[in-house]
Amino acid sequence: MDRRDTDEQQLSKRSFDMDEGIDARNERRGWSRPRVKRAHRPMDTRQAITLAAVSEAALYMQRALKQAEQSDRQSHIATAQRTAAEANAQSQQQASRQAELTRLQQEKQYQSAEPKFWWSSTPINQQSDLNLRG
Repeated sequence: MDRRDTDEQQLSKRSFDMDEGIDARNERRGWSRPRVKRAHRPMDTRQAITLAAVSEAALYMQRALKQAEQSDRQSHIATAQRTAAEANAQSQQQASRQAELTRLQQEKQYQSAEPKFWWSSTPINQQSDLNLRG
């Protein structure tokens, strides 16, 4: 324990001596204005011009990219609308064909359901019909 107390006393004495040394140095030098520390040196004019050109090109590219994305979206929408219109037209054509087939089937069915008279189906009557016409 005695040794530890000695170490702490020596440490505090050295610390006190260091503080006195710093104070003495500051008194010798006198007060001076602190120098301005810059993070980096000022930019050269050529560098500034190059940086401005690069920034402008980046802005132009950003606008061009947004415009391309917008035109791409519009073309996708137009393609989807065109595809839907074609599908609609195709379904309408198919419905029209189906309606025509249904109409023809109904017409055939109507013709087959017409009453047939015995005198219109005999060859004699057909012969007399020809004589009357001729």
